[in-house]
Amino acid sequence: MSYTCANALVLQSGGPTAVINQTLAGILTSAKSHPKRIKSVFGAFHGLHGLLYENLLNLGAVSAQVLQGLAHTPGAALGSARLKPKSEDLDRVFEVFREHNIRYVFYIGGNDSAEAAQLIRSEANLRNHDLHILHVPKTIDNDLMETDHCPGYGSVARVAAHVLLGDDLDNRSFYNGVKINICMGRHAGWIAAASALARRCVENEEPETCGPHLIYVPERDFHEDQFLSDIQNTYDRLGRATVVVAEGIADQLKNSRFAGEKDEFGNAQLSGSGKLGDFLARLVEKNIQVRQHLGKLRVRSDTWGYLQRSLPGIVSETDSREAFEVGAAAVEYMMNGETDKTVVIRRISNSPYTSMPDLADLAAVAQKTKKVPSHMLNAAGNGVTNAFFDYVLPLAGDLPKAYSLGAVEKIDKRLGEYLRFQ
Repeated sequence: MSYTCANALVLQSGGPTAVINQTLAGILTSAKSHPKRIKSVFGAFHGLHGLLYENLLNLGAVSAQVLQGLAHTPGAALGSARLKPKSEDLDRVFEVFREHNIRYVFYIGGNDSAEAAQLIRSEANLRNHDLHILHVPKTIDNDLMETDHCPGYGSVARVAAHVLLGDDLDNRSFYNGVKINICMGRHAGWIAAASALARRCVENEEPETCGPHLIYVPERDFHEDQFLSDIQNTYDRLGRATVVVAEGIADQLKNSRFAGEKDEFGNAQLSGSGKLGDFLARLVEKNIQVRQHLGKLRVRSDTWGYLQRSLPGIVSETDSREAFEVGAAAVEYMMNGETDKTVVIRRISNSPYTSMPDLADLAAVAQKTKKVPSHMLNAAGNGVTNAFFDYVLPLAGDLPKAYSLGAVEKIDKRLGEYLRFQ
């Protein structure tokens, strides 16, 4: 392959994140340092769809002021799509490449994007087309192989901590409350696990009393009987329970009604429906034995859906910085002759936390999933270990703080028992 002055293309696939625009900014900033190699940087508006329909944007025309503001704005400004390149699409893809002299391609995304980049790379080899392509990581699911973590995850971990802290403060306001939260995580439970950060946020209370009290992830087998037993034990201990469930456990329940339509990569929609939460809430209502004097059990469920992905104001500073770095590094790696690779993040130390971009083979990432390792999950299968906190705390950054009444002195009772509820 020859490295001549040509145009570069950025395209994205999959869900947005709070920091994906930082990665785009990193690519554009670094590309300006190589005017003899990169003539212009184009953006495919809405990913592969934009490429096929020749909807290309001149990203080099974006002003420095707009780019700086955009970098700190969540969501995918360049747009995204969930399209898999089909054999009949590839002729069009390479027609666009030739017509616009595109020889450098940066494909931002997760597992499916890595697969798409690999398909385009293979086709380029067959056509003997001079093309250099790098996959740049992005996914809140944090499930890419080879990398310590993925841009987007640190911010969604912060979101999970904020949401669960607020949810548990709400839950403890009443007796007899069981609250079930369904979060994203089709094959891996990284987001559900991150909700455990909320247990570190209440200053004057033991973590065991703070929610989420129970966390269920796809890495562990989900059994309805064990789920109910865990909730019953938590309720008997505290008079309430706050629960987090990754959407992927729906597959273990073998109930197709939880899943919506499938995209072109075969992924069924799970986050756009409250069906799983409703099912688990009804299960709890029917089976949990309550303290009679406290009245009826209050069971509620929420499905976070897409709200967790792009929230402004809760972005992790570490996540934002690293997202920019992987974009900038992708350009430098390509200008140094690298192709057919994925950019990864290597953790150097935890205290103080430091990391650096690196490269891994694209084939080691495409169509593969990194699970939460066993040593980060507790033996009971309903929570995380300290090893997980060591991993996630530097990524999420500073957490909110809250207080409870704590162990306030109780006034002795002077009257007989009052039977409001029988």
